[in-house]
Amino acid sequence: MKSVQLPLNTKPYYNSDSVASSTSPDDMVDCYMESLPGFGYVTRRRPGLKAFGDTSTGLAGDGLFYWDALELVIAVSGGKAFKVESDGTCTELTGTFPGSAGTTCVFADGQALDGTPWLYMAASDLVYTTDAVSMTAPTDASTPAATHVSWINGRFIANVPETNQWYFTDTNPGSGDIENDYWSSTDNPLTCEAHADDLKALFAVYQDIYAWGSQGLEIWQDDGATPFVPIQGAFTKAGLEAIYGYTIADNTVFAVCVIDGKRVIIRMSGRQPQVISEPIARNLADMSDVYDATASVICAGGMAIVLFQFPTAGESWAYDYKSDIWYKWGYWNVGTSVHDRFLGQHSCFAKAWNKHLIQSRADGKIYEVDRDTYEDDGAIMVSYRKTGWIDHETWSRKRCHRLIVKAKVFSTSETTTTLSVRWRNDGNPVYENWVSVSLNLNPSNQGIFTIPITRMGMYRSRQYEFRLSSDQDLVLVGATEEIEIMQN
Repeated sequence: MKSVQLPLNTKPYYNSDSVASSTSPDDMVDCYMESLPGFGYVTRRRPGLKAFGDTSTGLAGDGLFYWDALELVIAVSGGKAFKVESDGTCTELTGTFPGSAGTTCVFADGQALDGTPWLYMAASDLVYTTDAVSMTAPTDASTPAATHVSWINGRFIANVPETNQWYFTDTNPGSGDIENDYWSSTDNPLTCEAHADDLKALFAVYQDIYAWGSQGLEIWQDDGATPFVPIQGAFTKAGLEAIYGYTIADNTVFAVCVIDGKRVIIRMSGRQPQVISEPIARNLADMSDVYDATASVICAGGMAIVLFQFPTAGESWAYDYKSDIWYKWGYWNVGTSVHDRFLGQHSCFAKAWNKHLIQSRADGKIYEVDRDTYEDDGAIMVSYRKTGWIDHETWSRKRCHRLIVKAKVFSTSETTTTLSVRWRNDGNPVYENWVSVSLNLNPSNQGIFTIPITRMGMYRSRQYEFRLSSDQDLVLVGATEEIEIMQN
């Protein structure tokens, strides 16, 4: 008899049939992996969603932005804009918001020449606020009906939907000053001509302007005179698939693209795309459409996550950009006993409050992403981790005398939690019954458990699933089988 460690401390890989994988974990939902130097990874539950505020629209959140100049948050839901204060109080801004319910809002903050804070909101047209009390629509007839707006070097820029053109704010001849609501420069509009496609997104990334079309990316810069020109040789043939399917994190850009006819998620390295989605390549390829994909950044409790939401496909994928690991995140449907798409969409970090906030995809609520919460708005969160089909490098039958699981539980509201384990053998789609182990917290064990499960039967290959649904933080450190290899 020998002891063999299960491959739980390696990165999951979703791009192959589970039966073919004996060394890589096959699946994990509502978890993430924490790196331990010299060991590898342990599995932990993702942060939960704690109630923070409510716009009371009853409709999905369409945009969330932390306005640093005023140290508050602006939320959009149901075709309305709201000021969100540190205690979660939501107050609707006066004026007419241009977008209807379900129209994603893009934000850009800057300032006037006198230092007055200025925030534009783009949602099929432009409005701005300077005080988070009222909204104003620019009266300039040249104002583009933009879906995207950004700020760079003292000017706002905005796209013209379904064209390859974009505008910038400029000096008003009547006043002699650059004005944030003057869009009638004689140099407007600027035109992207590197490829025969329309702009899908326009935004500033540090000192570059990304003018992203369906077939490729042009990168522009401020030359101090024109004022903006395309950078020669900086065109990238990576078409953007979703007009809101991008975000900025880790000093670079992440986006859902098509390269050489293949749907991918890329991370820009300098001015070139680096494909990071190979572990989920088949999942992306099987999606019927990703036009409505969105991307958000979640860094609660030191995590480093870019969350990609695919509403049409009903899937949510979280990318750990520090460890280069993909996770499935979801929302447990009690009625169907399966995971639906993750409940949160559109996030921001409210720096002055030290809170990571995210909107609800279902209604007008705003949540705090909290490392000490293990439920979603009071609903159960079910986290699980599967192995691949383990065969220990031999197709001979194995008798499993004992499975030893090492785990640690951090108490939040209960003194007892339950870890459940089940398995299936030799490619059988049907699992054995759950084996549940109660983990009773007490000062003597400090939440650390070594759990033996005996009389585990025989198999040639086996897949394990570990599940936790209590309101507790679980660390799945590892598992070891004590097996006897048979002669047939």
